[in-house]
Amino acid sequence: MISVIIPTCDRTESLARCLEQLGNAAEVIVSDDGQTPATRQLVSVHFPKVRWSQGPRRGPAANRNHGARHASGEWLAFIDDDCVPDGAWLDEIARAITASDVVEGKTVCLGRTDHPLEEVVENVTGDLLWSCNLAIRHDLFERLGGFDEDFLEAGGEDLEFAWRIRQMKLTVRYVPEAVVFHPARRLPFWRWINRAFQSRWHLLYLLKTNRTGCATLGLVIYLLRSSVRTVLLRERTQFAQRVFRLVLEWVLLPVLVPYLLFWELNFKKQLDSRPPKGRGSRR
Repeated sequence: MISVIIPTCDRTESLARCLEQLGNAAEVIVSDDGQTPATRQLVSVHFPKVRWSQGPRRGPAANRNHGARHASGEWLAFIDDDCVPDGAWLDEIARAITASDVVEGKTVCLGRTDHPLEEVVENVTGDLLWSCNLAIRHDLFERLGGFDEDFLEAGGEDLEFAWRIRQMKLTVRYVPEAVVFHPARRLPFWRWINRAFQSRWHLLYLLKTNRTGCATLGLVIYLLRSSVRTVLLRERTQFAQRVFRLVLEWVLLPVLVPYLLFWELNFKKQLDSRPPKGRGSRR
């Protein structure tokens, strides 16, 4: 059996669209980090077969782990509350699991306009292992320790989980027929400024996967390489968004560098103060 895990936080409309497409699922678990009873009421009234559980309210990583702890299936399939699965999504995953440890589906962005302020989430080539369209054997998820709950916001926990999957050398299969649709969203300018400062979670990812050197310097070098690559390649797809975000990060860089150095020091203290953990322990 495949258990579908949906972490959610005050997105009842998009969650309803997602749940409407999962009528063929044997088990669906909604882990709710919201501050109102709206999600619980939605599930109990319109989707009585879906299991609702109050989430821990410690970010998306902890919310996914909470949902997984309530799952009884041999496989866990993760999808985000703002995504809509294709009608054959679960069937395509089921076809692929016999020879796999992890199944990665295709994520397609709908309604994109290539506006500079538009957020586009898309994975059409695989090898990203994003949690908005990912299935994994339940026992292996437990051995890995689930998602790392040190990531209190979205922005690094997927990368870190994917890194551990590769370190464990699990058999990963990309299945483009297992499609999930993600909406394009035009975010206000202040949200993009906030996104730039959320790069501290990418910093934590770098520290967890490679403690050598200065992680802040690594992010600055990455910004430089991304800028050169964008200018030289001039890819038409998402070009306006890339240029806008790069310019914004360069403008904010004099503030971002000391901000990231501060967080790097704090993250290092946090990590150094902990006793060594066993393999896979991330919760």
